[in-house]
Amino acid sequence: MATESQQIAQRIPGEKSSLPTLALIAGWLIPGAGHLVVRKPIRAALLFVSILGMFVVGLSLQGKVYSFGTDSIIDKLCFVAQLGLGVLFGIAKGAGWGASSAVNTMADYGGKFLIAGGLLNVIAAVDALSLANGRKAS
Repeated sequence: MATESQQIAQRIPGEKSSLPTLALIAGWLIPGAGHLVVRKPIRAALLFVSILGMFVVGLSLQGKVYSFGTDSIIDKLCFVAQLGLGVLFGIAKGAGWGASSAVNTMADYGGKFLIAGGLLNVIAAVDALSLANGRKAS
């Protein structure tokens, strides 16, 4: 009997499925949700706890939450990386959490935690996409 990922990989080539798109978007919006879509609950829980932990630590260290409207290319790249946090980034921006600038060394580390959490979430969403497409076997 074929596993679920093998069944996904054996689909008719012309057949379109919304599962990969759903896994990618859900995984980006909510950390770990893409792995829930492809029925990997333990991996989803580990990703959720890890990314949420990085987010909370980053904010507790008064990390900078970047905006796109600056002239610095580094700030724009940091904004894109933090945008990878999905809904968490939207909540932080909407609630006014995080520092507007890094005022001390700890705040700089906090900003790096937020950036790393966003990049990890993007990697996790792409991993969920690969699982849903059948390109990766668990």
